[in-house]
Parts: sequence; structure tokens; C-alpha cells
Amino acid sequence: MLCGAPQSNRKQSYFAKAQGRSFAKKAESGATIIDLFDEIGAYGVSAKDFRAQLNDITGSIVLRINSPGGDVFDGLAIFNSLVAHDGHVRVEITGVAASAASIIAMAGDEIAIAENAFVMIHNSWGVTIGNAEDHDETSDLLGQIDNSLASTYAKRTGQDIRVMKTMMDEETWLGSADAKANGFVTEIIGSRSANARFDMSVYANAPKQLASDESLNDVNIRDLERILREAGIPRRKAKALASYGIKTPADLRDADDEVSDDLAAMFAAKANSISNNMRDLH
Repeated sequence: MLCGAPQSNRKQSYFAKAQGRSFAKKAESGATIIDLFDEIGAYGVSAKDFRAQLNDITGSIVLRINSPGGDVFDGLAIFNSLVAHDGHVRVEITGVAASAASIIAMAGDEIAIAENAFVMIHNSWGVTIGNAEDHDETSDLLGQIDNSLASTYAKRTGQDIRVMKTMMDEETWLGSADAKANGFVTEIIGSRSANARFDMSVYANAPKQLASDESLNDVNIRDLERILREAGIPRRKAKALASYGIKTPADLRDADDEVSDDLAAMFAAKANSISNNMRDLH
């Protein structure tokens, strides 16, 4: 789901073309620096992963965010973990805090944004396959999630919840000046170079400079291995196939039979997975 849709036990990444991702922590100048440069959820930084990093930290935290968002439930859990932390929490948005990542940013005692960075808020998304009752249940859940998100944004920014809901309806992207003017951040800091890049084409209103990076059309080895694993290919063979790389049809004809057969099986399994798991919006 993208900041809010219910999902089944299987999960799907919408940011598979992201590059330069990382999740790390280090001690620096009396504080613990946490870099959250990835999507939120099972294919990036889950609430469980984040909590494991947070558990042994005492004192101040500087959380640097560059994330396209992801699973709203993981995002809310990370937000709650940060709010419960005993020490001071400073958030620095160094690239983009979109969707679920924008909720995480709201946990900061201070929230800074680089002058070339963005915040984005929107309504929760989801897909349901089933009868009218199934769709009604999903609609009700999405509405509850949207109310919770709007309430969190309103409390942090000091604005009316109706204003937040309107901004969410419109998938609102805020540059640094607008983010500060609307209360989403407390400080604007100097520009930062991109520490991670993401395919933002899933969003309707992504700024041109974020949505049109053609270099993200290349799928990296990590992403290819993940797709192979989703298709049911064992880990060792998935690693080997991913290292083999993405080939043209002519290259595949020249590949050995085992590789060709495995790739054919992968694509067939992936197609079947997509057909049977339309609940898996992330």
C-alpha cells in the first residue's frame, strides 16, 4: 500500500527502481544519527527493523529521511516508537519525505528540511477483490486511516484537520518554503545532494525533477533478485540469476537451458502472482 491500503500476507514494492538506498546508524557529536534512505515496509525499512535499531539508543537522535513512503502501518509504528523515545528527536528531511515517510517525520521534536527537499501527503490507497461487502470494508478502513493521518498532521502543524484532509485529497507536494509556511517543518537547512533516488512515477503529482529521472529505468541486481525470490526461485539460484543480469531476447536464446528455463518460470510465476494477489498494493 502507499500510505494506507490494506494488504494480504504478500507484499509488493512500488519503488523497485530505487537506487542508493540505505538504513544505518552511527554515533556523532553526542547524538545517534539514523539514516532512513529507503522505502517503508517489508521491502525497505520495516517497523521491526527500525525498532531493533532504536532499542539500544539512549539520548538524542538525528533521523535523516529520504524516502518515497510505503506501508502506512509500518510508518505509524515507527512514528509511535520515535514519540515514545526518551531522548530528543531531530528529523532532517534531506531529499523527500513522501506518504508514510511524512508521518514518520512528524515525530520530530524539531523537523528540518533541506532547501531542495520535499514533503508529500496524500490519501491512503488500496485495492479489493470481492463482493460489495468486501469493498465496503476496505473503504471504511481507508477512511479510518485517512482520519488518523489527517489528525496527526493537524496536531503537528497546528492547522485545522479539514485543511489537512483537503491537502491529502489533492496529493500535495510541498517544497521547503511551503513545508515551513504550513507548519510541517520548523527549520530550513542548506541543500543536500541526493543520497538515494526513487521511481516516483506511481504518484500523480510528483514534481518533475523527482518523477523524470530516466536513469531509474535500469533495474539493479538487488531488485532483480527480489523479483526472482517472489516468483518462488530458491535464494541461491535467484542470486545467480540476478548476477547474470537482465538480457535481451537474443541473449536469452544464447543462454544455457537452465537459465532460460528458470527465467521463463519466473515470468510465468510472477504473472500468476499479480493476477491472484490484487490485494497486495503497498
